[in-house]
Amino acid sequence: MKKLSIIHIASSLIFIGIFFIPFNSWEGVGFLGEFYRDSCFLFFSIAFMFLVFKRKIKIPYQNIIFQFLILLITWSLVATILNSPNILEYFFKKTTGVERFINQYGALIICVILLPITFYNAFFTLDINKLFFRIRKILLASLTIVLAYAFIEVLIVKFGMLDLKIMVLNIFDYFPFTEAKIDPRSSRISSVSFEAPALGTYLLSISGWMFSYIITSNSKWKYIPTIIVVVLAFLSGSRAAFFITIIQTLVFIAILLRNTRHSKTFLKTSFSFMLVSFVLFGVYSKEITGYVKNEIQSFKLDDEQHSNSNKSRFGIQQAMFKVFLENPLVGTGYGLQAFESRKYYPVWAKRNNWEFREMYLNQNDERFPPGYNIYLRFLSETGLVGFLIFCGLLIQVFLWCYNNFNKHNLYSTVILISMIGFSMNWLKMDSFRIYAFWLCLALIFLMESKKLKNA
Repeated sequence: MKKLSIIHIASSLIFIGIFFIPFNSWEGVGFLGEFYRDSCFLFFSIAFMFLVFKRKIKIPYQNIIFQFLILLITWSLVATILNSPNILEYFFKKTTGVERFINQYGALIICVILLPITFYNAFFTLDINKLFFRIRKILLASLTIVLAYAFIEVLIVKFGMLDLKIMVLNIFDYFPFTEAKIDPRSSRISSVSFEAPALGTYLLSISGWMFSYIITSNSKWKYIPTIIVVVLAFLSGSRAAFFITIIQTLVFIAILLRNTRHSKTFLKTSFSFMLVSFVLFGVYSKEITGYVKNEIQSFKLDDEQHSNSNKSRFGIQQAMFKVFLENPLVGTGYGLQAFESRKYYPVWAKRNNWEFREMYLNQNDERFPPGYNIYLRFLSETGLVGFLIFCGLLIQVFLWCYNNFNKHNLYSTVILISMIGFSMNWLKMDSFRIYAFWLCLALIFLMESKKLKNA
């Protein structure tokens, strides 16, 4: 098989995987561990296998962002080795410390090294402009399916049209990697994703790409993708996702106002939007005020609907910070904070909280409690050194966006908006399985490598 045909197959598989990023409401493949629900991972991993047949895998070793990635996985290993005496004694949820580290470190290598390298090699021969617009079209096509499902879901959950579940929504059972379901109790929208926060993560991951239609298109429909993202983030019921999406929108507006070509059109649109908003607020002021109060209340520990999740999240985060204070330089070892954190879960978080009783402290449930914050995870597992390396990685990406605003305005804008979303989203989750992040890094590697080639 020729090199070109292998690259073509690999890139095609990745494009298919990009389309299926939000589709994870199925049962999944158990042996894939924490990747078991991620349908896109199936296509990305097969693409990697095809690329292995190449005689030479290209590695962007000269790129400082990639160097930070290498430094991150290296220190994660070193920090674990330094903690080896404790790790050999760990046992929790029928899992030893060594087993937990192997699983978590393997997932780290897959995300940090294999995914961006796979994207980088599969896209290396493609024109960067054509590649960008093709990825964006695929994301829009995927968002269209997400919207169609969500529209029916809203009619069922918000307006009580239960018959649509049988007549229409169940058709999605025939769609790959999707199981038609609703959550009538909480009235949250998850679409083709397995839960509302997962849908929110998907939306903030693609927001920059959808916003970019406003920059590149002359069509009167160019605002539609942006509106879809913001509306779905609101309807999802994911408080964090909606807040992050609004922040991304405001940053994008600030970027647009720098360009006079876009600012005039945008100011007209903004004026019309504000006028409509004032009218709606005047008519529905009580409803809007009530909604805002409920959202603020939902972050409190005594909120009826969110009290358990709030207590779990804040309690686990507090415990992780205490673990960091006990191990400030090297942490507990990568993936191992839960063995120590369980000693520090506060009483107020565990009291009358079924999540701790049935999941997080239940020895028969082999799933480990999430860290709910990747920054605290690095502090507790790799110490201050690992935390600074991770922050340095993020800073390097932001610096790239800043330094390339003039040369690659479109790409740097999309990546900047995306990075704002990723960085804020990691305040509430501790997973690296945000595939759009690695896609953004691969695009940076491609642009930098072509710059070196043309120098």
